[in-house]
Amino acid sequence: MAHTDDIQAPDAPPFAAGEAPSLLCGADYRRGLADLVDGALSLLWQDAAARLGFDLDHGVALAVVGSLARRDAGPTSDLDCLLIHDGKTLTQEQVGALAEALWYPIWDAGLDLDHSVRTLAQCRQIASRDLVAAVGLLDLRHVAGDAAVVHRARSAVLEDWRSAARRRLPELLTSTRTRAERTGDLAYLIEPDLKEARGGIRDAVVVHALAATWLTDRPHGAFDRAHDHLLTVRDAVALETGRHTNRLLQGDSDAVARRCGYHDRDDLLASLAEAARTVAYSLDVTVRRARQALRRPSPRRGPTLIRGRRVAPRLRAVAEGLVEHDGEIVLAADVDLSHDPVLPLRAAATAARGGLPLSPVTVASLATAPPLPTPWPSAARHHLIHLLGAGRAQADVWEALDLEGVVTQWFPAWRAVRNRPQRNPIHIHTVDRHMVETAINAGEAPKETPHRDLLLVTALFHDIGKIAGAADHSVTGAEIVGEMLPGLGFNPQETALVQRLVLVHLVLAEQATRSDPEDPETAQAVIDAVDGDAETFEMLRVLTEADARAAGPKAWTPWRASLVETLTHRIRAQLAIP
Repeated sequence: MAHTDDIQAPDAPPFAAGEAPSLLCGADYRRGLADLVDGALSLLWQDAAARLGFDLDHGVALAVVGSLARRDAGPTSDLDCLLIHDGKTLTQEQVGALAEALWYPIWDAGLDLDHSVRTLAQCRQIASRDLVAAVGLLDLRHVAGDAAVVHRARSAVLEDWRSAARRRLPELLTSTRTRAERTGDLAYLIEPDLKEARGGIRDAVVVHALAATWLTDRPHGAFDRAHDHLLTVRDAVALETGRHTNRLLQGDSDAVARRCGYHDRDDLLASLAEAARTVAYSLDVTVRRARQALRRPSPRRGPTLIRGRRVAPRLRAVAEGLVEHDGEIVLAADVDLSHDPVLPLRAAATAARGGLPLSPVTVASLATAPPLPTPWPSAARHHLIHLLGAGRAQADVWEALDLEGVVTQWFPAWRAVRNRPQRNPIHIHTVDRHMVETAINAGEAPKETPHRDLLLVTALFHDIGKIAGAADHSVTGAEIVGEMLPGLGFNPQETALVQRLVLVHLVLAEQATRSDPEDPETAQAVIDAVDGDAETFEMLRVLTEADARAAGPKAWTPWRASLVETLTHRIRAQLAIP
């Protein structure tokens, strides 16, 4: 598909505070492109009617599916066209002649065409057998000819989709999960596939398909803006490169960033991370809502009655001000959020330790809680430690609260590293998610690990110094936590210990891999870094592995692990650690 220079560019790039783009891309561009394609297809239909000489106003129609139907196709998207007929108004020869009159001019123009000819019954049959076709047909849109034919086809496909929701949902989710495993998580990729990766354009389409089952509503607001932003960047990639691709390569990212109005490619990648995280979270919530709807009894059974009186559903109390409802944590009916600033942390710790999600409404409510006093009360610090020690379940809790802005309310310094990409190919996550992953790994440390609570806090903030302009992120990070921790209720001794670990968190791994681990001077360098303190070294040893494992499989290989273990044995011997 080609673009035109008279389509108006958007006023400002979504998910950015940068300058407005100087070249074409954005929602206005896509709408203009859709109008252009509709007009061209309508002219083809009129020309075909004039040349063929038979009635094309009844029983047959030209429609579009997929991105064209949704009016969000890009400049290099395929033309997905469908010629629908009722199977009786026109003969097979007439339908064939009409198809040739429509398709050949498109091919002659050198455009990519995905075409098919189907009766109403065939539309239903293909949708019942082919999941991809079914999702595309959900958005079937009339372009020319008999609009009633298209309406009947789309209505029938939607009815089938809704009636078969229980059977099709597992199939849809399996395909989504398989695609994510193959392409990765868009939010953390340096060269992401904007369409296929988790949190990408395809997942946004799945959200719409789930809503079409009528089992759940689809999210709006942030989700719509995120979807639009992914489409805009996809368009910018196509317009800059001239290639039929949805992948943003590093070599193209500076030009794409400029077209979208960003200062540099890191800002662009941060915006994509935010958008992808929003889409992925929206998908997870929509899936959860659909499953909840399928578990509920049929409305025909009526409300729960005891002795002839309607009874509200039973809610299980899980913590002060919090109850479980339908597999989610929600606020109790009598909770007064305005007088409980600790409630967001209590809710986060309760959800993570119980392995239950926070309901989206609850997350939005928690974002309105009053700020915690400075320094934090002991209860707040208690819940933070319990959250950090909850294991893998805390990842989804952090994600939900961070997307709603709660995490940056707790830790303002988090803003500077939020969604920040890492150019080191060893790392598989952005800076903020890497720190959460490190805390998850550190939570696996034995209970007898010295100062385990401080180790978890260190893991969460060990890379907080990876901010723009930092010469040495370890030094910068130590300065930041030195300013931050007293406000979180940590005393000077605790703050100093966390500062020390943040400052030297790379020393053990660097000495083990860059020097001779059998050399006594190598061991002494690490001992000096921890001021000769055995407990601090044991914390550093756990932090080193947790950090490396969180970075990715290339950072904690058997070879690296063996070098660290060899050096660890020597250091323990010199410090007389049993």
